[in-house]
Amino acid sequence: MHEQRVKKDMGNLYANVRKYRAIKKWTQEQLAEAADSSQQHICDIENGKVKEPGGTLLLRLTYAFNITLNDLFGDP
Repeated sequence: MHEQRVKKDMGNLYANVRKYRAIKKWTQEQLAEAADSSQQHICDIENGKVKEPGGTLLLRLTYAFNITLNDLFGDP
């Protein structure tokens, strides 16, 4: 059960990064700059290639999007 929940949450994360980036009308590069990351890392997150994003990056994403962690992992 726990593994299914983690997979769902991570799927939501991937979709929500794309969703909130689209709402802001940002490129991956613009989001990377706002979240102090790289464009490649943002791309990898959006494409589900990052299995364990760090807590610091997650917080930076929430600050960049002006959302909560619940928003970031909630249903898209």
